[in-house]
Amino acid sequence: MRLAGRVSAAAAGVLLLIPVAAVVTSPIVPVPLRLLVAAIWPLSLIAPAGGLAALAAVAPFGAALLAVFGAAPVQYTESLVLAALSGLLVAAAWKPHDADAPVAPSIAQPLVVFSAIVLSSLAVGFSVSLVGLDSHRLFFTALGRFVARDYLISGPEPWPALGAAAHLVEGGLLLALVAYWLRGDRPGSAQIILATAAAATVAAAANLVALGPALRGAGSIGALAGRLLASRISVHVADVNAAGSYFAMASFITLALYDSGHPSIARRRVWAVVTAMLFAALWLTGSRTALVCVAALMGVAVVAARTTWRQRPLWPVVAGAILMLAAAALVVSFDPRGVAGRSLERTVESRAAFLTTGVRMVASAPAFGVGIGRYVEESGRFMPQSIYWYFFRENAHNNFLQVGGELGLIGLAAFVWLMAAAAVRLVRGVRAGAQDRLLRGAAAGLAAFVATWLTGHPLLTPEVAFPFWMLAGAAIGRADGRVSGSAAPPLDTDASRRRRAIALVAAAIVLLAASVPLRAARATATMNVLESSFGFYEWEQWPGRSRTRWASPSAAFFVPAETREVVIPVRTMFFDRHPQPVQVRIAIDGRVFERFALTSDAWKDVRLQLPAASRPARPRRIDIVTEPSWSLAQVFGTPSARAFGVQLSEITTR
Repeated sequence: MRLAGRVSAAAAGVLLLIPVAAVVTSPIVPVPLRLLVAAIWPLSLIAPAGGLAALAAVAPFGAALLAVFGAAPVQYTESLVLAALSGLLVAAAWKPHDADAPVAPSIAQPLVVFSAIVLSSLAVGFSVSLVGLDSHRLFFTALGRFVARDYLISGPEPWPALGAAAHLVEGGLLLALVAYWLRGDRPGSAQIILATAAAATVAAAANLVALGPALRGAGSIGALAGRLLASRISVHVADVNAAGSYFAMASFITLALYDSGHPSIARRRVWAVVTAMLFAALWLTGSRTALVCVAALMGVAVVAARTTWRQRPLWPVVAGAILMLAAAALVVSFDPRGVAGRSLERTVESRAAFLTTGVRMVASAPAFGVGIGRYVEESGRFMPQSIYWYFFRENAHNNFLQVGGELGLIGLAAFVWLMAAAAVRLVRGVRAGAQDRLLRGAAAGLAAFVATWLTGHPLLTPEVAFPFWMLAGAAIGRADGRVSGSAAPPLDTDASRRRRAIALVAAAIVLLAASVPLRAARATATMNVLESSFGFYEWEQWPGRSRTRWASPSAAFFVPAETREVVIPVRTMFFDRHPQPVQVRIAIDGRVFERFALTSDAWKDVRLQLPAASRPARPRRIDIVTEPSWSLAQVFGTPSARAFGVQLSEITTR
């Protein structure tokens, strides 16, 4: 790696440690979980393959670990991933991997372009958040404090765009770094693939254990069968459809391990049992799409293996065919679960309505979309009436439409480009290593996972999304190793072509950066400022007050341009548990105008005489910044890590 690249990697790795340090030092995170995050970093630094294998084993259980330890819902899976990414980046600068010549097609180019599109969309969102500010210092100070201290602890709720952008960029970076460190290192890639299968096995076992209480008390065989067929269970993640995508992906790995031709009959039986567990866990999730994808891909595999049927026992082929027929029949006609008690016909209708919603959203902003992380917020405007009164706001139920709606056709094209480049690398590796069943199983699992994107959004669930990105990187690294050993490897040996590609990518980044002010200005021009606010939670009813709402540590609202006086009722809560007085700063148009300390739980009416405006016709922006912030998890140890500032009642203007 060149010097500039090594310095950039080291700097990025050090910066990623800043939010991770907040998790390691936070008292609301149990000590064992803090130690686990702290251990991932040096392991990834010293032994990248080992660190990645450890991450693949624990990442799916981020939410489950919080539940086991009774911890507040911090962004624990993302904390593990950031610790690993930091270690991998520093390792890349400290001891660069001696990789072979680049393999075509490159995944780096589409990944850089897609990440630039995501970050430019985030920049537009931040630019809109700056509306009404004459000075930007207060905003960026609050944002930096949030990223460094509160993002992983309290969640990205005040800035949902930040969380959505981070998940996509982190996933792509994880894909690239896994492929970088494991290219040609088949033992290392095998560790990741096996760790993915092992973690899925544990998750499947948890689902089967959880089935016990659901079956308890059934008075007859019919009642028992009814409960078995009607249950929808997912233990390690809340989204049952995302869990179905995860089990579908892992089941092909275990099938490949069963069919690996290993002479040990006992080992083959173990993998057969594990595969049966994964299929059972997949069924329990009730994900029809995952079931259909597994059945379809198994059918393709059976047909593709027809020339070798005579060389293997007939019963696996027969069992696979029966399983496919049974799954298809249950999904199409007899699955009694549906979605929220709805029939298959109703489910298909709702999916069609979600598709219409996504297409309308893309059509409303075809180039760059409505903005990263804004799909749910904007979805109600595009929903057909058939689902609006049921959902009001919802995700796309289609990862491709989720990307297209938020990032436009340009972002969707870059995303598909990235997926296509990865797929080409995998297909070439599978062809070059025809006997590598582990690679074939990983590729089939990835294909099943991607296929579920057509009616689901598993990439929105970190415990499922990050294992996908890791498995994809490990499979690509293994595929490249197979291709490099073939007679005619598709290496990217044309230096001039690579330079042209780099120049085009650089030009795309420059154009995206130049587009940010224009896109932000257009978004601001259509914005109803007086009905907008930033950093507030939902309104609540409060005794003695018409309604109240909590502000995050940094929040803002607007008042009409002619306003001369504002009365803001504010208070803090549980002051006796705060270690120090709560310091509050109020800024007008970005400049701090009032400072005071709250030393009790009583309401305080803050009366502000607004100074003359620099632009008289513009609504006035009022920012409220609170230090220190607090959460219920810090105060009472309850499972809520939201970061709070002060509580506000109805504001009076004159």
